[in-house]
Amino acid sequence: MDIDKITLLLSKHRHPINPAVPTTLTKQQIVSLMRSSLSPNQSQDELEHKIQATLMELQAQGEVLAGTGNRYCIAPPTLLALERDNLTGLLFRGDRAYLALAHQVLKTEQSNNELNIRPKVHGFHRIGDCLKQAGIRLLTVADSIEHLPYPRQPSKAVLRSPWPENPFTIRNWLHEGTIEQYLPQQNSSQQERWKPLIYEQLQEQTLLKLPTGEYLWFAEQGFYELEPDAAILAMLHKDAKMEYPLKIHWDEPQGRLNLSGVILPNTYAQWLWRLSEPDKERYRTRYFPSTHWPLVKKAFERLGCILV
Repeated sequence: MDIDKITLLLSKHRHPINPAVPTTLTKQQIVSLMRSSLSPNQSQDELEHKIQATLMELQAQGEVLAGTGNRYCIAPPTLLALERDNLTGLLFRGDRAYLALAHQVLKTEQSNNELNIRPKVHGFHRIGDCLKQAGIRLLTVADSIEHLPYPRQPSKAVLRSPWPENPFTIRNWLHEGTIEQYLPQQNSSQQERWKPLIYEQLQEQTLLKLPTGEYLWFAEQGFYELEPDAAILAMLHKDAKMEYPLKIHWDEPQGRLNLSGVILPNTYAQWLWRLSEPDKERYRTRYFPSTHWPLVKKAFERLGCILV
């Protein structure tokens, strides 16, 4: 699946009153809009699966934001610098409606479609001021680490979207799969920690996943929808509480991190993607230069995971 098509699609859908603001699209809307540009022989299920996988990859890259109800929005326009004194190549992420403007204010003399931006304006603060006036952020990798959230149980402030009915009574889900709960176990993968659940087994403070992919939190006899990041932080909190930390494959001598089958909070995934390059021979494996290894270890220590 061509990820550029989805980023352009989300960037083109603007708020009708304030065009500076992009609008959200549901996954089904994205599927419907993308179908016209893809092979007519592709099945609906195959198309939905590919688009869902692409959306997850775009979240990890910092291109797309995910919300409740399987809704997606293009991320705010951002230029990323590895360090404050390494500004020869800035990486554009997010709302493509601002890409040409970024080239213009930084006087790049490059094609307006280039995502790797080489500014003719010099100095971190001067570049940041130029971009700020255009509504674009300038960040370094180091800026983000102190803002990475710790695993936590959903707070009352997060539980703002009550599910309208008991999900166990929705019978038309039966053909799609079962409702699952997140149950940490020793030496199990993240995916293996999701176990089928029946209503009679339901307990307070249970994290649920519906057959349609939404996450729910059960507390005080109510069901509440969680955004994906809140659900993942709750998963990691349960890992710590049960003392079964998630093990992540880390080949330190080669600087390779294998994230196959692992879903991370969006903020962590974006941060790790900025520090690394893809390993073209290994699926969802990222290559990190040795200067970044301490940062990788610190990030997973913060999440309560073990690098093995």
